[in-house]
Amino acid sequence: MPDRRLSFSALALLVVGLLSSGCVQFQTATLYDGFEPVAAPERPRTLALAVEPSIFADQNDDTVWFQDDANCTQGEVTSDVVYDGQRAVAVSWDRGAEGCKWAGLGFGWDNWVGKDISEILPYAAIQMRVRAKEGRMFGLPIVLTLEDYSGGMGFAYTANRYFERTFIDEEWQTVTVPLSAFDLEVENLDPTNVKQLMFELQQSGSIYIDDIQLVFYEEPPLEPWITVDLRPDPTALPIQLFGDAFINDDGWGLVTDACQSIEPTSADPSQGETALRLRWDVTDPQCYEGAMGVSWDKWYPIDMTPVAADAAIQFDVRLPSGTSSQLPVRVALEDYNRQLSQIILDGRFVASGRFTSEWQTVTIPFSELRGGGRELAAAPATVGNLPAFQNGADLSNLKELVFFLDDAGEVLIDNLRLVRVE
Repeated sequence: MPDRRLSFSALALLVVGLLSSGCVQFQTATLYDGFEPVAAPERPRTLALAVEPSIFADQNDDTVWFQDDANCTQGEVTSDVVYDGQRAVAVSWDRGAEGCKWAGLGFGWDNWVGKDISEILPYAAIQMRVRAKEGRMFGLPIVLTLEDYSGGMGFAYTANRYFERTFIDEEWQTVTVPLSAFDLEVENLDPTNVKQLMFELQQSGSIYIDDIQLVFYEEPPLEPWITVDLRPDPTALPIQLFGDAFINDDGWGLVTDACQSIEPTSADPSQGETALRLRWDVTDPQCYEGAMGVSWDKWYPIDMTPVAADAAIQFDVRLPSGTSSQLPVRVALEDYNRQLSQIILDGRFVASGRFTSEWQTVTIPFSELRGGGRELAAAPATVGNLPAFQNGADLSNLKELVFFLDDAGEVLIDNLRLVRVE
């Protein structure tokens, strides 16, 4: 047997000799980390080359199933209401019913064969037509579930952003859920061997579904979730607050209830086509207040201090009949701390000195407004002649113009604006 100790010694001497001779050099090498980028699958020319695209059309066979518990789910293939073809799916459910742990239905499309959708995951979506049986649904509480033949699953919620419109009503609309929205990892869906599409039904509802299919899909470009409005200068007088409508549609108080009725009317406006008819009776203790208001800068805080000295509130007014030297109406500017600068609508603000059944122009300079807290609106009897006991609204932080309606009365108002006066 050879002497191994001699062999090892000889090898060691050889290595030392090579190193000392300078004939060997070491170079940096990159170790293989075992991860390679996975290229996206090539987009098929048509979906049918990769998978059967039709999930439900008109079939009424064992490829469509419903949960076998009428306490939770009631469903059928029906010809009563359809989007296209001969049949649709009708389903009603109530997950809150006693003992109901799951509600749903499923589609084993393509006669239950295993489907390979891996090639179309980045390019396709599940599209369906949906409508409510009655009324409106402001959401669609359905979890779409893809199941494979080993029990793995992938989930996607039918969020409102996938709707064609903002709510589900009694008109058919398209709901499109991209396959890329499905979570395939939590329950380990094998996308090469998909068994069926299931609808897990949450909460309660009653809908029709039709024309479920796979379609090509491209994610729409993202729109900024915050946009900065280009707004006109809110101090550039004159500003029309109400002509035939409120500026920017930012008026409020146009309601009819037991305390007030404020509504547009086309009967004899002072200009344009529409005036406002205000009728109110807040003498009942149940009536907190009568009021109407408008923001003229889309509810942004407004700094009117640069123009306040020359600014005025101006509008046209008339009574339905008779005359009066004063109306139970307070005109006010309110700031974002709920402080008011206000004044009772008095005859001295019209040229004739009295309100009549003829249109007249009211002009109230900002300098005539007196200070008070927002709580005065809830107890107008304490206002009296509105003594200037508070600083009033902060003109650098204004919110809106408000009309407070006291006691009971009726008046027509039109052509509401902010103006500059000499």
